[in-house]
Amino acid sequence: MRILLIVFFGTLLAFSGDAQRTSIGINLQLSFPQGEYKSTYPKTGAGIRFNVLYRLKEDGPMSIGGEFGYLVTGSDTRYFDIYYGGFYDTYKISASNNVLSLAFKARADLLPNERPVKLFIDGTIGGNLFFSSINIERETYFGNSQYVDGDNSKGYWAFVWGPGIGIEIPIDKRRQVAIAVKGSYLFGANTTYLTDPYIDNNGNIYFNQHESKTDMILAELGLRIALSGRRYRR
Repeated sequence: MRILLIVFFGTLLAFSGDAQRTSIGINLQLSFPQGEYKSTYPKTGAGIRFNVLYRLKEDGPMSIGGEFGYLVTGSDTRYFDIYYGGFYDTYKISASNNVLSLAFKARADLLPNERPVKLFIDGTIGGNLFFSSINIERETYFGNSQYVDGDNSKGYWAFVWGPGIGIEIPIDKRRQVAIAVKGSYLFGANTTYLTDPYIDNNGNIYFNQHESKTDMILAELGLRIALSGRRYRR
């Protein structure tokens, strides 16, 4: 995992070094389980996705890059009043199921660069890390939360790949910023994951464990930003 992270972020830094051909995407994402995954855990996930794309030729249609994503597919939160040191403190206990994504991408623009609206297809290949988290926070008098303790379950990787299609619409005169809408179907390999986080009245935390393929549909909405000072051509 450490080697994969080093290669992934090293590649992104290399791409971002040539701002003239580089753009970044920041998207909100929803995940919709499919197939075996849907039968086991039919919950919609929500999160964010960040990517960097490097255009292979100045005016060419092909780009390559990488992306990082984070999804929360289920959560539970409970508050408990605990007497300690002569005072009552309120503690918040949270449990969640999460998916961390690391992937490489290749993209092809389908319309000429002269067109303001960009229609594109892309391919994704990488991995999804399924893990669960527990966090304990103390609620202060001023309404803030102070982190007390937390833990993550063992993570399980699943190989993932799939196609996507999207559209980008510029929103500024220089065409450096565009609204991006995209949908993808990602085929996920078989793996183990936890579901249905539950916290009982005594503060005990429970999960259910499953194993299946992890296919999903991703819907994304966000912004594409050209890093160079030139007009947005993607």
